[in-house]
Amino acid sequence: MTDNVNKGQIEFWNSDHGNAWARYGEIIDIMFAEITDAVLDAAEITVGDKVLDLGCGNGGTTLAIAGKVTNIGSVTGIDISAPMLERAQEGADQSGLSNVTFLLGDASIYPFAERSFDAMVSRLGAMFFEHPENTFRRMASALNYGGRIALGVWRGPRENMWAMAPVSAAKEFLKMPPRPGPEDPGPFSFADPERVRGILGGAGLSDIKLNPLDFQIPLGRTLEEALNFVVEMGPLSIPFATATGESRRRAVDAVIRVLEENSNDDGIVLLAGACWIITARTP
Repeated sequence: MTDNVNKGQIEFWNSDHGNAWARYGEIIDIMFAEITDAVLDAAEITVGDKVLDLGCGNGGTTLAIAGKVTNIGSVTGIDISAPMLERAQEGADQSGLSNVTFLLGDASIYPFAERSFDAMVSRLGAMFFEHPENTFRRMASALNYGGRIALGVWRGPRENMWAMAPVSAAKEFLKMPPRPGPEDPGPFSFADPERVRGILGGAGLSDIKLNPLDFQIPLGRTLEEALNFVVEMGPLSIPFATATGESRRRAVDAVIRVLEENSNDDGIVLLAGACWIITARTP
C-alpha cells in the first residue's frame, strides 16, 4: 500500500537501514527476547486465537505466536519494511508453518476486516505512527469485542543505556541529526504514560495498564556484533552512514571503549534497557 501518512518511516525502513535490520534479524531477536516473552505473556494468547502482530519486522514474534495458537489459530504480521518481511517469510517457510500470513503495508491505513482478531501485539513497533490515535482506533475496530492488546515500547532515553551510552561516547565526533520531539514518531514516543493512556483511551480502548520491564540487553553475542549493531542499526546509524575519515575512526574508537567497559567475562556487551509493557482491551 502507498500513502504519505507515514512516508518518512516507510522510506527509512526500506532503505539501507531496513536492510541492516533484516540482515541482523537473529541478533535482534536475541537482544529483545525478554520483551518478546513479556508481550506474549501479557497478551494471554491461547490455542485457537487469531492474532495480529503490528510492526512484525523480521517475524520473530510472529513465529513465536504461531506456535502458541497452533494450526487451530492463525497469526498475521504486518510491516512497512519489504526487506524485513522477506526475511520473515523465509523464516515461516523454513519452519513449515501454515498458519502465518505476512502483509506489506501501513497498519494505520490498512483495511482490516472488523472484528477479525482476538488479540493484537507489538514488540517495539507501536511508536512510529504519525497519528497513533487514528491507528489504534483502526486496530480496535479490527479486534473482537473484549479483544486484547499488548505492546512493548521503550521508556525514556535516559533509562535506555543500550541506546544512549554509545551516543554519549561518540556524538562529539559525528554530525548528529535533530533530536525528535517527545511526541514525534520514534523509539521513545510512547515513554510518557499519560500520553499513552490518552492515545489508547481516545481510540476507545479500556482497562489500560502500563507495567515496567527493566533488563540487561545483550548487544549481540560478541563485541563485533555489538559494534555492528551500534554502527548500522542503533541511534548512531544515521550519523555513521555519512561519517568519513578521522571523525569516523574516532567515533568508532569511542564506541568500542564504551562497549568494552560493559562487556561481561564471556565478551557479551550488556547495557540497560527499560520498557513499558502496555495492555488494553476493546469494550
